[in-house]
Amino acid sequence: MIATNACFSCLQSQVDNLCAMLQMDSKTIRQNIDSVLENAKGRGLMPPQIAIDVYESFRHSTHLSDPFAEIKKESIAQATKIVQSLLSTYPAPILEIGKDVDSKQNLESQQKANCIVKSACESFTLESPTESTTNFSADSIFKRLNWAVRVAILGNVIDYGSQHSFDFAQGDFSFHTINFARFDLELFISRLNSAQTLLYIADNAGENLFDEVLLQSLKSIYPHLQIFYATRGEPIINDLTITDLAHPLAQNIQKYCTLLDSGVRSPGFVYAGANAQTRGIYDNADVILAKGMGNFECLNTQKDERLFLLFKVKCDVVAQYCDVEKGRMMFIHNRTTKE
Repeated sequence: MIATNACFSCLQSQVDNLCAMLQMDSKTIRQNIDSVLENAKGRGLMPPQIAIDVYESFRHSTHLSDPFAEIKKESIAQATKIVQSLLSTYPAPILEIGKDVDSKQNLESQQKANCIVKSACESFTLESPTESTTNFSADSIFKRLNWAVRVAILGNVIDYGSQHSFDFAQGDFSFHTINFARFDLELFISRLNSAQTLLYIADNAGENLFDEVLLQSLKSIYPHLQIFYATRGEPIINDLTITDLAHPLAQNIQKYCTLLDSGVRSPGFVYAGANAQTRGIYDNADVILAKGMGNFECLNTQKDERLFLLFKVKCDVVAQYCDVEKGRMMFIHNRTTKE
C-alpha cells in the first residue's frame, strides 16, 4: 500500500507525540523529520518504508537507540495480566477426538491439549501433545482456533504508532467487542491441515503474550508443525524485537516456536529488507501469518496463496482502502485484498 498525504501527516504526528512523551523540544527534531518526509514524497514508498528513515533521524537527533524501550517492557507486563484475565474469563474450548477415533494414545493427546496450567512466569499456557499426529474433530478444531485467533487479535489493540496515544487502562480488550469485517478461518485451517511449517510475523511488544495463546493452540492441534516467530531486526516504534523477548514474562513463547530475528528495520515486513535466513524461511513456509496493520501495508498486494493477514483497522486510510469501518478486525487470506 503506497503512502498517502495522510500517512505523511501521521508520521509527523508520531514524532511530535514521541517528543512530548519524552519531554523533548521537538523543533530541531521536527525540522529534520520534515526534510526526511519531503525526500520520501513521490517515490511510491509504503508507510513502513518511510518510517525507517524517520526513526533513524530521530535516533540520530536524540542519541536514543530505543526510545520505546521502557514502554515495551511495561506493555509486556500489562499484557501478561490482561491475558491471564482473558483466559480465566474465556477459557479455551475443549479439543475433542473425532467420533471414529477411540485409541488410548489419542485420548492422552486430548487430555494434554486441554490441560491449562500456570507457568513460572505467571501466564497461562496450554500444554501441547507429544504425539506426531492428532485426530481432533473438525468442529472442535474450528472452535479452538476461532477462540485463539480472537484472543490473538486483541493484542493488536496495543499500538503507539498509528494513533495519537495509547493507554492500557482505556484499551478495549473485551472478548465480546471483537468485530471482524472478514474472517477467513476456514481457509487458514485448510492450509494448516497439510502444512509442515508456519511463519508467524510478529507486530508490537506486549502483543506477543496474546500471540502465544494462538501458538499454543496451533501446537496442540498440529504438534508436528514447525513454527517460526519473526520479530523486527532492530528497535522501531514499539515493535517487537528479539531483545524484548528476553523479558522474564515473554520467554515462555519459545516452547511453541523458533524465534527469528528477521533483520527487517521497518514497522512492517519488507521482504527485501529481511536477512537471508528469514527470506529462505519465508520462501519455503507452507503458511505465513502476518500480524498487525504495518505488515498488512507491506504485504497486502502479495499474490501468495500461503499468506494470511490478521490486524485491526486503526486509521482512515486503511479503512478506506479495505472498504471497512475503522476499528474493525480483519483476518484475511491474501486473495481477498486489492490488486
